[in-house]
Amino acid sequence: MMHLFKKVHKWVGLLIGAQVLLWLLSGLMISLLDPEKVSGNQWAFKTSTVPQTLEPMVLLEPAELPQNLLKDALGIELTDRYGKPFYLVRHANSESLIDAMNASVVEIEQSWAEQAARKDFIGIGEVVSIESGMAPDRETRDSEGAYWRVNFSDMVNTAIYISASTGEILERRNSFWRVRDFFWMLHIMDYPDRENFNNPLVITVALIAIWLGISGFMLLFGSFTRSDFFFLKIPGKTDEVVITLTGPGVRKPKTVKLRKGSNLFLSLATHDVSLASICGGGGECGKCRVKIESSHWPEANAIELGLVPKRLREQGYRLACQQKAERDMTLNLPEGTLVSSP
Repeated sequence: MMHLFKKVHKWVGLLIGAQVLLWLLSGLMISLLDPEKVSGNQWAFKTSTVPQTLEPMVLLEPAELPQNLLKDALGIELTDRYGKPFYLVRHANSESLIDAMNASVVEIEQSWAEQAARKDFIGIGEVVSIESGMAPDRETRDSEGAYWRVNFSDMVNTAIYISASTGEILERRNSFWRVRDFFWMLHIMDYPDRENFNNPLVITVALIAIWLGISGFMLLFGSFTRSDFFFLKIPGKTDEVVITLTGPGVRKPKTVKLRKGSNLFLSLATHDVSLASICGGGGECGKCRVKIESSHWPEANAIELGLVPKRLREQGYRLACQQKAERDMTLNLPEGTLVSSP
């Protein structure tokens, strides 16, 4: 059971680790992008912040507007569109732009959208195409209603979105924004909509990460022994055991001193004794079998019961990755592990 628990922990850790790496990478990329370029403001015409004075005598009062245009209106606002005064009338599901001088309803046609985009864009590039669409979509998810998309031929593929009902600029999009939007999607893991930070996938990964931490803490007790904290011991006072290594074709056994309680597989590797392994000592492949020459063999654990046949266990075979150097012992290693002495 513990073997399965450990395996699940390892693979889940790999998946969560990959997502964390993706999260860090995407966060780094987002932080490196210039916000002015991402927003498109670097290539946008800077309007004056000084209030524009309009001649009141030439403007119609809101009460003078046709009543059919004001019916069920939620609000009316005097606004400016490139130096000309207009009334913006808001209804529950629509908006209308009315000329403040003659009360005519303004239709935002393709030519208006092109003119508005040209006035706004100060970068190097010409209009190459104009498309109509309906928001919200991928690049206009914060807006609603019909729009005109004016595409420019600049180096960053600028697209300016003009509202088809009010003539205002809805969005400025370019390659910097699209790159940022892609990494933002990876960062918040909202792949369909790219805007909900509290989406179910993020919550699921967070819960799995919590489980990973708890399971790792539980596995901690089976992965460490008191001897692993040797650096806390009094300097000069060390406990060592002598391990004698032999095997087929070895005329002169080799002896090594290992720290008492250390893992046989890892400790032997520090003495240039590399045992066969596919899993790197993870207790999964069963390749690091060694024969303990003793009349009292250590008890086989659950992993060894699954990976070492019974007949071999009864002969003293154990997995080096599962055994500790608790006492002096002789290990009979597989053929070829030790180089014969001359």
